[in-house]
Amino acid sequence: MTRFMGLDLHKNYIHGDVFRPGQKGTHFRFSNTPDEWARFLATRLTPETAVAIEATGNAFTIYDRLVRHARQVVVIHPAGLKGLGAGRHTDRIDAERLAQLLALGTYTRVQVWVPPTEVRAIRALITHVRACQQQETAWRNRARNLLIQAGYAVPRSVALRDWLAAHAAELDDTRQIIFTSALTMAEQAQQEGERLRGEILRRLQDRPEMAWLWSVPGLGAWTAAVVWAWLGDPLRFRSARQVGRYGGLDPSVHQSGEADWRGHISHQGPAILRQALVEAAWWAIRAQHTPLRAFDDRVLPRLGKRRAIVAVARKLLVAAWRVWREQRLAHAVDRRRYQKKLSTIRVSLRSLPPYPLTDRCHRCGGPRAGPRGDGGSRTTRRPRLTGRAGRAAGHYRGRPPAGITSSPARSFSARVLTPTIRVKRVVPHLIVMIINHPVSRSGTIRSNNPAPGPLENSGMTGCP
Repeated sequence: MTRFMGLDLHKNYIHGDVFRPGQKGTHFRFSNTPDEWARFLATRLTPETAVAIEATGNAFTIYDRLVRHARQVVVIHPAGLKGLGAGRHTDRIDAERLAQLLALGTYTRVQVWVPPTEVRAIRALITHVRACQQQETAWRNRARNLLIQAGYAVPRSVALRDWLAAHAAELDDTRQIIFTSALTMAEQAQQEGERLRGEILRRLQDRPEMAWLWSVPGLGAWTAAVVWAWLGDPLRFRSARQVGRYGGLDPSVHQSGEADWRGHISHQGPAILRQALVEAAWWAIRAQHTPLRAFDDRVLPRLGKRRAIVAVARKLLVAAWRVWREQRLAHAVDRRRYQKKLSTIRVSLRSLPPYPLTDRCHRCGGPRAGPRGDGGSRTTRRPRLTGRAGRAAGHYRGRPPAGITSSPARSFSARVLTPTIRVKRVVPHLIVMIINHPVSRSGTIRSNNPAPGPLENSGMTGCP
């Protein structure tokens, strides 16, 4: 006989209830520790038990822990519990409601889709990229506010580093230190975000659905990765209306009697997905003689500029869902331009290095703690290349030439994440990959150390 159990999750403890029709439920509570979870799985959970939990910060982790021992595990949206009861909210009542929803079979409308482990990993990385972008913006705004306090209104079109180099003598020592520190923190956040973007796209580059998403006009490599992560499975949506509602791009409606009010979008669902789609929509309407441009021209006089771009973003999301669901390319795709775009993106993604982990750096001979225990102050510096090979590897005397950056992470956005991708920036890195290959033309392994490539020059020494 199936047992129905509801678990109310908290940070330090778990409150549960076992529902039995016609009988009083059995309540229990245990600490949220690995030992208590092991005792709970061994004593209270049986293969005939169906468990319902509320979606919270650690819900997916607990789902993975329970799904191997229970008959069924269901994750319930918190909004589905608010309409039940008379406004009472306690741990006992919430656990009883979860168990009753599962026993009565009325949970399907408030059930949360549990994404696979790979999708959750990509979502976590994208969320961390968003945090890096917010930190970068915050530090740059702090630097600009410092200049405003000093009486300088610097336009946003002017780079702050260039302004500091030209007007450093006009600031006192304290403001120069704070200004330089803020710019350094912003640049570090930018580099970390670009490095994480490269890791995300490196993981998704061989998936076939990415090629279908790239065929949609306006969807680049990064926007397609965001859409892939949050749609997850296109078969879980029955219609385009559900897709737009999931993205929060549907208009809010209040209709009762004679009142009929339609306002702004609902803003439900992931905000990262909406932000990426709106940015892609601004790029999509720049192209002439495309369906999205024709749609924008048609709704622009009626909706206005801002509301029209949101409508284009919804069209982009629905188009991406359709091509993924039907496993095909977009109807309005230009085959020649699409093949050029696809080959350029794949060549760029193939040269992306993996994210440098700490243990991987130690195993590969990276920075280690020296005799003084200074955490790696002594590092082995490899010789720099000179001449043509050095220029191909990114080694320059002083500042690099115009149009070339010495760090692959800094040029990553210009090569991959923007719609206009230039192949000539990728060619030097491919040349370096051929030069650094350990196998010579004769097929023998060279015993000497390979020449340093873009990884050594970008501060990732010792990482594969």
